[in-house]
Amino acid sequence: MRLSRFFASAGVRLAFVQAVLLVCAFWVAGSLTKFSVTYIYRHDVQARLQGEAATLAALYQSRGVGEVAAAITRSEHRPGGLEYRLTDAAGRQLSGDLPPTGAPLGVSYLDWDDSHVAGRPYQDLMVSTTPLPDGSILTVGQDLSDESKLRHALRDTLYWCGGAGALVGLLLSYLLARGALRRVEGVVAAARAVSAGQMTVRAPRRKALLPDDIDELGASFNAMLDEIAALVDRVRWVSTDIAHDLRTPLTHVRQKLERIRAAAHGDPQVLAAAKDVEADVEELLRVFDAMLRLAEIESGPLAGRFKPVDLAELAGRIADAYRPDIEASGRRLSLKAPPAVTLGDADLIAQALANLVENALRHTPPGTHIELAVETEDGRPRLRVSDDGPGIPPEKRQDALRHFYRLEASRTTPGSGLGLAIVAAVASRHHADLELRDTGPGLTVLMTFPEGT
Repeated sequence: MRLSRFFASAGVRLAFVQAVLLVCAFWVAGSLTKFSVTYIYRHDVQARLQGEAATLAALYQSRGVGEVAAAITRSEHRPGGLEYRLTDAAGRQLSGDLPPTGAPLGVSYLDWDDSHVAGRPYQDLMVSTTPLPDGSILTVGQDLSDESKLRHALRDTLYWCGGAGALVGLLLSYLLARGALRRVEGVVAAARAVSAGQMTVRAPRRKALLPDDIDELGASFNAMLDEIAALVDRVRWVSTDIAHDLRTPLTHVRQKLERIRAAAHGDPQVLAAAKDVEADVEELLRVFDAMLRLAEIESGPLAGRFKPVDLAELAGRIADAYRPDIEASGRRLSLKAPPAVTLGDADLIAQALANLVENALRHTPPGTHIELAVETEDGRPRLRVSDDGPGIPPEKRQDALRHFYRLEASRTTPGSGLGLAIVAAVASRHHADLELRDTGPGLTVLMTFPEGT
């Protein structure tokens, strides 16, 4: 499965959005956790510092500053203990090993770096500074490095969990989307095959106890194709039946016209009228023959009929067959047919090529140059029929491939409007590309066959 097709999937894009939202959610959770931990931890530290300062202040009231200094000396070296500093009114340090903080009275938060005090790598410090009655200053502090470590540990844990969750979500989305995309590609492939004329192709279906939305889509798609195929078959059957049913009475009409001509005893008016009616009947029979031929090409089985076809030999036969009529009409025909072989039905390809030459003969003025060529482009053989006649306007070229479409709206010129439709049907059955180009002036029709034989 191509990565471009994978990333173009709506489900994968939704998974990426969900992954981004998950990471953002964990980031917000980490930030809130960091804030909450910091607030709770520092609130507890502040309460502890204020409680210790109140205890030492009470000791000062009962026993004096000397006892406070002694108590500080006993407490400052305990594991997990607080930091102390006791100075007298003159600023001399009486006890404790906390460096001068410069903090104002009350509770303060200090952000020290490693160079603030040599040998004392404080990072974050909270202190409570309390004045004593004799002018001494009592400072009690606590290092907040444990709080910083806890905060960063919780933040990193949440971030890693968010990243891991996003990766796991993307992996699961990839595994699920890969299977879903394969099933969707089956539906798309079926749609393309049907649009190319393969009405028997259906979307793949799986056996599942609980069908999902793709299963329901495939089932609905197949039901729609069944109905379309049935409608197309009905229309084709009706057209074929009409053509069959009308050919018989028209043949009878032609036979009666022959008897009328025989009984006319050379009357020029009767003979002329009979000739005009017979020409109309012949045109109708050609239309019905073209309809039957088109129905056969579009629905007839081709299995076992495809063989290597020498396009150069086939083009030579068509050119030899039509050259007398083309030259008699005042037009010129040239042939370029280097060796080229494709796999197909020789009769159908010859029919398509004959239709193209007939169209060029019928819809161009005398003096037109018609060229029939066999070419190879990128390893793909192709047939080309070009002329320097009036051509087909670009906006009408696709319409010209439709059944019964005529460029002349009045339909006064001979023709059934099925010539190019038959060519398009032959190209579709051979999986060939059919293209109408501007010769400048004129029209070029290219039928490019698949590569290889």
